[in-house]
Amino acid sequence: MRIKSLQEILKEILQEGKKNPGEWKTISAPTPDRSGSDLLVFHPQVGPCYQIRAYEKNPYQIEGMGTKISHNIDNDFLKLVENQKIRGNTGILDINYRILQKSFNEGKKIDRIFINALLGEKNQGLDILNLGSSYSTKNQGPLPKLTDEQVKLDKHYKRLIKRDGKSSMYV
Repeated sequence: MRIKSLQEILKEILQEGKKNPGEWKTISAPTPDRSGSDLLVFHPQVGPCYQIRAYEKNPYQIEGMGTKISHNIDNDFLKLVENQKIRGNTGILDINYRILQKSFNEGKKIDRIFINALLGEKNQGLDILNLGSSYSTKNQGPLPKLTDEQVKLDKHYKRLIKRDGKSSMYV
């Protein structure tokens, strides 16, 4: 498994989510240095588990990366998740600007395109995948490092924030 750009890992999760629909779950927490956010995305029954680490470069741009940290989830991890507070739903919005512009040119309104995307209609420029429940850690502490992939992700992320001169989440 390798570290992928934010766009690459979200695309992989989107494809996996379409292949294995159902109740995906996410857990969010701050990064250990509090410069950004960690997000675990996983499917409790079929696996896999992904970790995404990202920060706001500016109000309009998010930088980050991610990796698949496990092919399946064990019962101890699921028990830990069930003890967390549910925060709502999570999903992925995939926008194809070329097709979206074509939809606008055909006279379609954004609210109708959005509703149609929620209902599963394709080829309008928006593709929405509602993954499932979202949780956050009780104490809002960092996620524990359990795999070698997480250690590699941490090293790559530290290089990224050093390159961009980030020292806290909102600097």
